[in-house]
Amino acid sequence: MELEYIYFEADEGGYVGYFTDFPQHVTQGETLEELEEMLLDMSECLRLSKYRKRRLAIA
Repeated sequence: MELEYIYFEADEGGYVGYFTDFPQHVTQGETLEELEEMLLDMSECLRLSKYRKRRLAIA
């Protein structure tokens, strides 16, 4: 599975990025390599959540 991502330099340093298909999920890293690691981790979480959605009713 390939996901395209967009990234930019943060004003306070480091990089911020998100997948074009999931713009509401943003992550950051101090370096581009760290940002890519965080994006890989996020892609794994998004893939797992796709198959394990449940609703919880709280009274």
